[in-house]
Amino acid sequence: MKSFLTLISIENSKMWKRTSTKVMFFIMIFLVLAASCLLRYYQYYKNVDVHATPSVSATWKAEVQQEAQGLKAQIKQIENGKDNESQRSVLGSLKKSLAEDEYRLANNIAEAKPNSIWTKVSDFSQSGSYGALIALLLIIACAASVAGEFSEGTIKMAISRPYYRREILSAKLIVSLLYGLELLVTVFVVQSAIFAAFYGLPGIGAKEMMWTTGKIVYIPAVLKALCLYGLDFLTVIFYTVLAFTLSAITRSRSIATGFSLFMLLLGSSLAQMAAVFFTWAKYFPFTMTGFSSVVTKGVVLEGTTLPMALLVSGIYTVVIAALGYVVFQKRDI
Repeated sequence: MKSFLTLISIENSKMWKRTSTKVMFFIMIFLVLAASCLLRYYQYYKNVDVHATPSVSATWKAEVQQEAQGLKAQIKQIENGKDNESQRSVLGSLKKSLAEDEYRLANNIAEAKPNSIWTKVSDFSQSGSYGALIALLLIIACAASVAGEFSEGTIKMAISRPYYRREILSAKLIVSLLYGLELLVTVFVVQSAIFAAFYGLPGIGAKEMMWTTGKIVYIPAVLKALCLYGLDFLTVIFYTVLAFTLSAITRSRSIATGFSLFMLLLGSSLAQMAAVFFTWAKYFPFTMTGFSSVVTKGVVLEGTTLPMALLVSGIYTVVIAALGYVVFQKRDI
């Protein structure tokens, strides 16, 4: 165990010696700073009172009841309709909104969203697609760690050390994922600090509704923000493992990076389009990898849930990683 930890330390040192690793880290910080400042400038330019507390209507219950009735009618119309596959894609969003309205009425919650610093952080993170950006950077780093050593010829030096091949590959994967975790934590801390400076700390202990595709849970807003960041990181893990396996199989940094980025940007959309017409297509590897969007927007494919998405993607992640290990173990270096 001690020797394996030493191997992880060696791989971590190798990763941070690369200029690209440091550059990508600072690029991520710069993007968070730039996006946050642009938002604040836009609000200043439009004279938006960012410290104003949203007022709650005296008739909010009647308004929510009316909205819930409209949502029920929409859902029933779509479910009873024929040849309306395109409309069925919004069923998940409608059911999420209906569940939130019913929960608010049952628990006397006037505000749909609290005026909380954590709500601002999680909303801005989702709109900014920080998870996708981190996945993009991590794919590049992972391809450099594995395929890059083949192209540079340094993999032979790694193999010559007194470690099993599976240990070398595991150390590279662990270090890559740790780098992604460092990026994610840095983004969360920097984003929270910037928003605290811009808006203060309103609703720091507020609670918020979170949709789990089965029910609504009412949890602290900070916990919801952390859950969304965590779900984004699970998506990052899936695409990092894909890049890791392609690097081990093809030994090509460009192929591993290019294909992984293509699937990151378009894989989910293409798989979901196929699943609209073929029910079995929802079990494709890339169909349900947008975990955080399930919580914030609802499911796109009827009959899917967040636990199902996590299970299916988890199985594919293990299978893809195992394929990379098998090829790396048996091939000549």
